[in-house]
Amino acid sequence: MVPRKTNLVNDFICANIRRIRIDKGLRVQDIAARAGIPLGSYSCLETGRYRLNLENLFRILHVLGADISQVWPGSVSEAREWVDDRFIRETVRAAKAGRPRNLSLDDIVAAVCEIYGISEKALTSPSRRRDLAEARTVATILTREVRHLSLVSLSRRLKRDVSSLSHCLRRLHDRLSYDRQLRARIREARRALQRRRNRLEAAARARSRYRLRRQQARQDGGQRAN
Repeated sequence: MVPRKTNLVNDFICANIRRIRIDKGLRVQDIAARAGIPLGSYSCLETGRYRLNLENLFRILHVLGADISQVWPGSVSEAREWVDDRFIRETVRAAKAGRPRNLSLDDIVAAVCEIYGISEKALTSPSRRRDLAEARTVATILTREVRHLSLVSLSRRLKRDVSSLSHCLRRLHDRLSYDRQLRARIREARRALQRRRNRLEAAARARSRYRLRRQQARQDGGQRAN
């Protein structure tokens, strides 16, 4: 494995490996040891910092008891639907600038409710209505794309178990290849989430400027007193 440039297919595969590992309740240390991959390298692999080669891919799949069809995209366009290239660039840019990642499950739930025109109460209700089920699955997709959030936390928030979310995710994955409206909704949900990120960052910058102005005012007042 080597450090890599941004690659949608690689990101898609690594995200699915991480999902399967979490769904099976396995630790990073367990997979790395059993696959014969250094722990640091495996961690970089899951976070997408290293490019995955076929040899290591099949080692990991063997340890996970998974098939390559569970992690490999049917096409590059399919991978692009799951891993928004602009989202990756902005996340990397934010990390380099030292800004904290401030997206939360609240933001994801709010973005999904905005796109589907539903309330959070309806989203977390026991109802199996198709639009609600689809909205929950889109929330699952968004959660997987924000690295510091977990499906376990989302399952608690939506009052569902992880296996149910994973099952719905697989069914939705099958629809992505032919359902343009679904793909459009996922893109719009990503944009809604990005708008929330932008608002949060703008508010954080405003608070920072306010603190700096107060600090400067105190310094100026102290200088005049002297």
